[in-house]
Amino acid sequence: MAAGHTCHTAPDLLSLMPARLHAGEVERITLARQLGADFLLLDDNATKKTARYLGLRVLGTLGVLVTAKRAGPIDAVDPVLADLQDIGFFASERVLDMTRRAAGE
Repeated sequence: MAAGHTCHTAPDLLSLMPARLHAGEVERITLARQLGADFLLLDDNATKKTARYLGLRVLGTLGVLVTAKRAGPIDAVDPVLADLQDIGFFASERVLDMTRRAAGE
């Protein structure tokens, strides 16, 4: 390694990021990197950006629904979206429409 350069571990990289992440989010990203996870389930935008910056593939709740619809475990995303909204999940109408279109609804 060239003089003046240091090798950063995952927690070191996270401490350099401008995003303010909660300790649990930092732990999730760190563990995903350590395990070489195929993807990381996240919904928080700042955490998603940080994880992507660190080279992780990110999938959110709505992405899971689209994947489930395509793979067959659920027949439609719209009823699940309604259930999620009933328990406090929020996404803009634009994002919900994009999710429905991605699921073919």
